[in-house]
Amino acid sequence: MAKTLVTHINPHLDDIAAVWLFIRFHPDFRDAQIEFVSAAAGNLPVDEMEDKVYLGVGRGKYDEHKGDLDDCAASLVWKDLKAKGFTPKDETQLGALDELVDWVRLEDLGKLKDLPYFEFVVSSFLRINGGSDDKPSRKNTELGMEILDRIFKILINKHKAQKDWEGRKEFETKWGKGVAVVSSYVNRTFCDSKEAVLYLMYDPKYKSIQYYSPKEGVDLEPIYQKVKELDPEAAWFLHQSHKMVICGSDSAPDSKPTKLSLEELVEVVKSV
Repeated sequence: MAKTLVTHINPHLDDIAAVWLFIRFHPDFRDAQIEFVSAAAGNLPVDEMEDKVYLGVGRGKYDEHKGDLDDCAASLVWKDLKAKGFTPKDETQLGALDELVDWVRLEDLGKLKDLPYFEFVVSSFLRINGGSDDKPSRKNTELGMEILDRIFKILINKHKAQKDWEGRKEFETKWGKGVAVVSSYVNRTFCDSKEAVLYLMYDPKYKSIQYYSPKEGVDLEPIYQKVKELDPEAAWFLHQSHKMVICGSDSAPDSKPTKLSLEELVEVVKSV
C-alpha cells in the first residue's frame, strides 16, 4: 500500500527534517508521497492509519504541539526510528544524525536565535515562499531535504575527521604546539575547533599538503621558502594571508605533489 507523509502548509525546518528522516531511514516510507494540510486541522486520525503519518500537525505521536516541551517533530521521529531499529548501524553516520537532529531541535526551540547573520541560516530561507497551496510548500520541502542531505554528509565527514584526529602527531614549533595529521576529512574548519598554533594536513586521496595557522602573529612564509628550496618542482603555493602553504588540493588535483615525507615536512617547521 502506498505511504503518505502529512505535514502543515509552509512547513518549518523541523517538519521538513521529520519528513526527511522518514523517507531516508524508514524502510516502508522511502517512496512516500507528501501532503500538506492546514496547521489548524485539529481532528485528524493521526495515529490510526499505518499508510498515512502526520508530522508536526494534528497533536499526534509526531507533533510536539501536544505538549512535548523539549522536542520537535524531527526529534520525536528520530526517537521512534531508534526504538524501532531503523537507524544506520555505522557509528559515524549515527553520530552525525544525532548531531543533525539536535541542531534542528534547538533551532525549533528558539535556542539558536541569537546566532549572528540569521538571514543566512537554513531555517530563515526555507519559508520565504509562503502560500496556502501545495506548490510553495512542496518546493520548500524539497529544498530543505536536499540541504539536509548535504548537512548529513558534512557531519559524517566531521565525525570521520575526529577519528583521524586521534592518530595525530604533535610537535613543538617556535610559535607553540603543532599538529600533523593524515586525513581526507580534517580541514581548516575542523582545525579551528582545536587548540594548536600550526596544523600540517596530508590528504592521501590527492597526495596534497597544507600548512595552516589560524593564529595572529604567525607568518608561514619561512615555511614556504624552505619547502620551495627542498622540493622546487612541487606545486607549492603561499596564500596571500601568509596563513596557508599549500601543495595540491581537491580544487587542483593535477598539481605536482611534493616528494617530501610527512616527517620531513614536520622537520621543516622545526627548522624555521
